[in-house]
Amino acid sequence: MPMRRLLAAALITVVSLPALAQPSDKGTAARSRNVTTAGVTKPPGAAGASASLSPAIRGEMAKAEKAAAARDRAWDTKMRTTMGSICRGC
Repeated sequence: MPMRRLLAAALITVVSLPALAQPSDKGTAARSRNVTTAGVTKPPGAAGASASLSPAIRGEMAKAEKAAAARDRAWDTKMRTTMGSICRGC
């Protein structure tokens, strides 16, 4: 008798899982997220908004993104050398 209850509970759980899942529309998900070349995720309106900006502002934004990427690389290099002097691996 307990085995039947266990099987019934498992069956109900498996059958109800798709109903609990959130609907996914892959087309909407792809449009709702914008990722820059530096890997920064921007809100949905960011792609359309950048098109309305002047070329000078877009150039400054690209320059700032490149500078941020360079700072990140420098930080990673510094941390690698610092941690490398502390830990030589297992």
